[in-house]
Amino acid sequence: MKLRWSPASPFVRKVVVLMKEKGIEDAIDKEKSNPLSREDRAATQSPLGKIPCLVTDEGQSVFDSPVIMEYLDTVCDGPEMLPKSGEARWTVLRRQATADGMIGSMVTCFVEGLKKPERQSGGVVAHNKAITFSGIAAFEREAASFGDTVDVGIISAAVALSFADQTFPEDDWRKDNPTLATWFDVFDQRPSMTETVLVDARSFE
Repeated sequence: MKLRWSPASPFVRKVVVLMKEKGIEDAIDKEKSNPLSREDRAATQSPLGKIPCLVTDEGQSVFDSPVIMEYLDTVCDGPEMLPKSGEARWTVLRRQATADGMIGSMVTCFVEGLKKPERQSGGVVAHNKAITFSGIAAFEREAASFGDTVDVGIISAAVALSFADQTFPEDDWRKDNPTLATWFDVFDQRPSMTETVLVDARSFE
């Protein structure tokens, strides 16, 4: 299998963290892609021109990150990352949806920051920042139940929180979310996280 990959994408990072946690990283080739390059987007096998995109051994394209993570959890060996049924499955998927919404909003803020100052919208940034911090508050309310669990939802939450540190470095989300902060600071030391720290897309080559 081959993963269309970038060290600057939080959505890609979710997939790579899962690969590391399942112990399958060596079984998947990574093909680097610059998300800010029009040519690289055109070369991505996803019809949407987005990453991550997984190409199976049969040549099938699998996208985007939630689908890739479920696909890898289904076809590859290793610890289960997404329950097959029941309330546990919906809890994991809900947490993933919260995290993905946060990440999407932060990507919008990043893209807005690429514009010339006179073309940037403070309203767009404020709106999406509020979405991000609302998601953080939601995770704080259930962080006591996270424990040492590692699954698709937990991975997504951790990547979103790390991306919040990068996107809003002047805002201390930990101050108002102490339970979540304590959990995250431990989870963030896992090798799967320390080995996948995001680079700034503006400096990516």
